[in-house]
Amino acid sequence: MSNASVDTGSTASAGHPGMGATGRAALAAAVIAIAIVAALLVAHAVKGSPKAAASPTGHSGMTMTSPSSASSAGMSSPSGMPVGQVGANAVMTVRGAALPKVPVSGMPVAMTMVPLGQTVWDGMRIQARTSAPATFLLFNGTSQHLVTPTAKDSFHLMVTLSDSESNYAIPYSSVWATMRKGGKIVLDERLWPMISRYMGPHYGDNVALPSAGLYHLTLLVSPPVAARHLEYKGLWLKPHRVNLTFRWVPRT
Repeated sequence: MSNASVDTGSTASAGHPGMGATGRAALAAAVIAIAIVAALLVAHAVKGSPKAAASPTGHSGMTMTSPSSASSAGMSSPSGMPVGQVGANAVMTVRGAALPKVPVSGMPVAMTMVPLGQTVWDGMRIQARTSAPATFLLFNGTSQHLVTPTAKDSFHLMVTLSDSESNYAIPYSSVWATMRKGGKIVLDERLWPMISRYMGPHYGDNVALPSAGLYHLTLLVSPPVAARHLEYKGLWLKPHRVNLTFRWVPRT
């Protein structure tokens, strides 16, 4: 009896001391299960890493948008330039072919727009964008005058002024646009104060450019003439000038 007992003990301890065949099988199954879980965790981490690397930095509206992607965007998706002087480090290209005609009858629709750039002045975001030449009404308080695009019009220039934190439009200002090509002035006028269901209050007009090429646009933004709540005390008390450069490629 004693010899049989000794033999049984030595057989059980051949693989793991004090562990039988059933215990070794359970241990092997546990090791395999742990390996499978570890492999799944590694695969999940590797799959998710590109998304984390591509995540935005949190600076919304602070990067350039290409004309191709901007032309397919609606009114609700403005592009931007780095804060500071617009156009200082980049030249936007506006192509007439990327500006589909705006309907002149029926309910208006959101126009396809190409951004020129943006800057921030004391918390006021100034954005310049273009669309196809537009039909609009001028109202002087008593009568309306219909403005329709002509064959010479290149695009509709739009400038929006808004609070950079709340995105609320800032009205009661004025915007003067001066455009030059090669030192020659081709546009020098006050943009119309305008309202739009798809864009809200802004300033704009149709613009006729003489030819393709590089243009320099200066926007002179006047201080809003209005009573102000205290959060706007001391802001926008003098005119502000914004400069940008863009390249115009007419429709062929």
